[in-house]
Amino acid sequence: MRFSILLSATMLLSAPAWADTRVDDRHVLATGGRVELGNIAGKVSVRGWDRNEVQLTGTLSDGLTLKPDKSANRVRWEVEYPRRSNNGGATLELRVPRAVELELSTISADMDVSGIDVKRLQASTVSGDIRVAGRAGESALTTVSGDLASQLQTARMDARTVSGSIRADGGVSGEIGAATVSGQIGVDAGRTQRLAVETVSGNVDVSASALAPGGRISVESVSAPISLRLPRNVSAQLSVESFSGTIDSDAGKVERPRHGPGSSLDARLGSGDGDISLQSHSGKVRVRLDR
Repeated sequence: MRFSILLSATMLLSAPAWADTRVDDRHVLATGGRVELGNIAGKVSVRGWDRNEVQLTGTLSDGLTLKPDKSANRVRWEVEYPRRSNNGGATLELRVPRAVELELSTISADMDVSGIDVKRLQASTVSGDIRVAGRAGESALTTVSGDLASQLQTARMDARTVSGSIRADGGVSGEIGAATVSGQIGVDAGRTQRLAVETVSGNVDVSASALAPGGRISVESVSAPISLRLPRNVSAQLSVESFSGTIDSDAGKVERPRHGPGSSLDARLGSGDGDISLQSHSGKVRVRLDR
């Protein structure tokens, strides 16, 4: 009797306080359909494949439940959390077909997206990091304090943070927008039609391999330094203004007013087809033309 009690106590002490719930759900989706996934904490991984169905696998911490909502053209999974929960989150992997619209939302869960070929990607989080790679017709990436790292081949991108950094390369081209308050911004773009960058105090490092005819590049900063690299054969009107920061450019001549602070530069690059505007209140501005 004493041995049975001790054995039972030992088994209770050695058993886990909670048990994960396995997830394995599939859904056939019409071509061009919509896939949505919402989660608060943990991690979300997304991979593309050539099937006409969506698959969600992974684990839910004890107490969490998965709420599905499915139709022929849309599937949504939402991880529901108890009102008071100190458990871990959900670790999920999503497989998506080509040409779908994909929407991901989390609070603190990181996102790792790669190998996709989708019509549209929308990913938003509060404090999680977002890393994406693959192809998307257009994309919108948003976080508050997490970092964004994109290697998407996409013709239209909008990336926004508050204090997180933004890094976009790997084939981004066309129309690009990037905005932050204090995070750093780095964009290495291909042929650019429109590139708009805004920051308060985060450093900006931007380059483009080409500017489309009539294309526009606009960079605005309050106190952060701006660095722009372009090919020497670029065709645009270049305008640079700074209230108290310095201007260093491979083209044009820096002008300073006779009285008061500030400096500016205006130059015609090539035949002047496009427009390039750089404005900084107190940060240094550098323009480099690659040989």
